[in-house]
Amino acid sequence: MNSVCLPKTLVLICLLLARTTLFAAEAIQDEWDDVSRVVVVGDVHGDYDNYFEVLREADLVNRRGNWIAGDTHFVQLGDVPDRGPDTDRIIKHLQKLEAQARRRGGMVHILIGNHEFMNVIGDLRYVHPGEYDAFTSPDSSRFRDSYYQQTVQALEARNETSEEPLIIDDAFKQQWYEQFPLGFVEHRLAWQPGGDINEWISTHNSIIRIKDTLFMHAGLGPDMLDKSITEINEQIRREILGDINFETSLGESESGPLWYRGLALNPESLEVAHLDALLESYQVSKIIVGHTPNLGVITPRFGGQVIITDTGISTYYGGHKASLLMEDGLFFALQEGEYIPLPVDEEGVIPYFKTMSARNPLNQRLASHLEWLINPPLETDKESEAATLESLAD
Repeated sequence: MNSVCLPKTLVLICLLLARTTLFAAEAIQDEWDDVSRVVVVGDVHGDYDNYFEVLREADLVNRRGNWIAGDTHFVQLGDVPDRGPDTDRIIKHLQKLEAQARRRGGMVHILIGNHEFMNVIGDLRYVHPGEYDAFTSPDSSRFRDSYYQQTVQALEARNETSEEPLIIDDAFKQQWYEQFPLGFVEHRLAWQPGGDINEWISTHNSIIRIKDTLFMHAGLGPDMLDKSITEINEQIRREILGDINFETSLGESESGPLWYRGLALNPESLEVAHLDALLESYQVSKIIVGHTPNLGVITPRFGGQVIITDTGISTYYGGHKASLLMEDGLFFALQEGEYIPLPVDEEGVIPYFKTMSARNPLNQRLASHLEWLINPPLETDKESEAATLESLAD
């Protein structure tokens, strides 16, 4: 037990305390056309204070956290959990905003990210201890003891047919209790199929289209072009609800919308044909993604056809607070109270990064990226470009 990441075969054995009723995935709207204002926020990773400050700066909420944005559509691109301690608090606030925005003619879209999916299937490598603390109650010790007993029973049954049986002794018990803190059981009950958070996540999409712009957590690989937005959403929703084959899972696919990093990391010259195919297939002009911590600012690629919004809002990634505004067909990066227009073509990329670098003089990665844009490597030096971009990835 090296980390709190359960083997897939053990997830279904050990979590016997869970409510395992599966709910049918219902069709959910995933395309909108009559929208005038959209605010986009990238990965927040369990940092409530920075998340809240970004929403305040974008005029989405007042100081009490209530919706004040009228008919605005607010898109959060996934990865609410992990890295920070405040996931449950952020989720509760987002749930409140969903209801408030709907009553005022607006809408909140919380997309499914890879970290939501990881929490659902029991890949808990990045869960902050504070996330378990948030679930503790007077019954937590009893729940954990019961979980331990059921785990032991499952392992003993497996030992009967194993050529290398696991030794279950006091040392094992001590290590187990250190690995699974109080609140762990309640956290799992909430996130796995049948749990409250799981059911809430299952009401969301992994991809949406608003007017001529596509939104998703990560991107889409070439083998996704034959799938419609709704087909992708419905498959991932089924997997969230427990109908999952890990060998063919779309939620775990490196080409799927929760993981694909080609649009963010691949050299533009090598990815542009695929991007053109994506834009044509889904009849859009831009793709907005998160997932890849970049330069600490809203980052356009491909002349602004792809916009990366994962600025590293969470303190874990430096606390680079920013959002993206779409209004009347124009795109702006909102950072520290100022709206900076996004480039609309290749010629505007360098001036944009010059502006951002001047506003962030201590950001060496941003300065290096600007220098790389001004003095790019030779066309044949693809490895240099790929290595530069890969250094920005999580």
